[in-house]
Amino acid sequence: MTYMPTVIALNDFFREKFVLMNTITLYGYTTGSMLLPIIMERSFEAYGYVGAFIILGGIAFNLFACGATICKAPRNAATNEGRSDNEVKEKQKCLSKGEPSMQTEGICYREEEEEVEREEDKEEDDSEECVLEKRRLIQNERRNTSTQETSPNARSSWTSSAFQTGKRFCGILNEPLYLFTIPINFLCLFSMYSWMLFLVPHAEHLGIPPSKAIFLSTIGGIGGIIGRTIFIILVGKGINVYVVYIAIGLIGTASFLLDFISSAYAVRATLAFVQGFSFFIEDAIMSSLFKDAVFDNRNFNMAVALGLFAGGLGATCAGTISGYLFDVTQSFTMVFIIVGFIHAIMVVHLFIIAILIKRRRQDVSSDFDH
Repeated sequence: MTYMPTVIALNDFFREKFVLMNTITLYGYTTGSMLLPIIMERSFEAYGYVGAFIILGGIAFNLFACGATICKAPRNAATNEGRSDNEVKEKQKCLSKGEPSMQTEGICYREEEEEVEREEDKEEDDSEECVLEKRRLIQNERRNTSTQETSPNARSSWTSSAFQTGKRFCGILNEPLYLFTIPINFLCLFSMYSWMLFLVPHAEHLGIPPSKAIFLSTIGGIGGIIGRTIFIILVGKGINVYVVYIAIGLIGTASFLLDFISSAYAVRATLAFVQGFSFFIEDAIMSSLFKDAVFDNRNFNMAVALGLFAGGLGATCAGTISGYLFDVTQSFTMVFIIVGFIHAIMVVHLFIIAILIKRRRQDVSSDFDH
């Protein structure tokens, strides 16, 4: 309820740099994944389950402050249009005086002169026939509005809202490439949450003391911060992000498939670092797909909702299915190896999507040249 509006607001403010900005904001998610396990472990030792959950509730209460920061983007925020800061300052300086100075009067009156010129050009272009047509359309629109308001079968505001939502949902159905990416969201979050939920229990099951096992989450978080920092640098330099995702995905898959090699703490810490490094880069895949797989930007918001819904299903199934696999196999090693195969399927699917996105870009570029 807080994360999805934040993603939409980021797209409104930074449409050209959405993937970069969204990845930067995920630093908070990475830090929380690193620190919260230790906080909860120590709180449980000191205060028990009730006290630990009260502390967790106090931390979660900060979401009120986070939600309050979400606001509507100003006009042209994403396209960087409008006056420069120097022009705004000069105009304010002019308005604060009785008469503008010779140096700044051009800046002060430039906007008014441009507006007058645009109006004159518009008047010249509009013929008398166009003006009559506009008036007729306006009258018809007013007549239709009046009929809807006085009709006994007029829609309620709730029905109108539902109609608009249905219209947006139908719009996303015209995005076949994005719909094909939905399984990636599910599989990526499934793999990540299976790892997060069972990383520490897996270590304890191998005989590592809980006081040491809990630090594997911190080690994974450190790997995530390093991985995310490297990824942000690569995105800033214009590297093809899908090449990075696929390469990192293969590394993460290998770390799961090699889970059987040793139960030593040093080995478990190394695997946790590599997996955190991989996952906290891969969680930016969703934001990249929002921008690259959606053709019409008007469908962006519905794409976010649908993608996060699929991701939420993956996170929910992670605990249920992985827990069931452990009940059947009685081995977290087997569970992690199975998660590795699931993660491999996600990487293969992403590779196919990357090819399709590249091909569509080439087609669009070819059409534009023609």
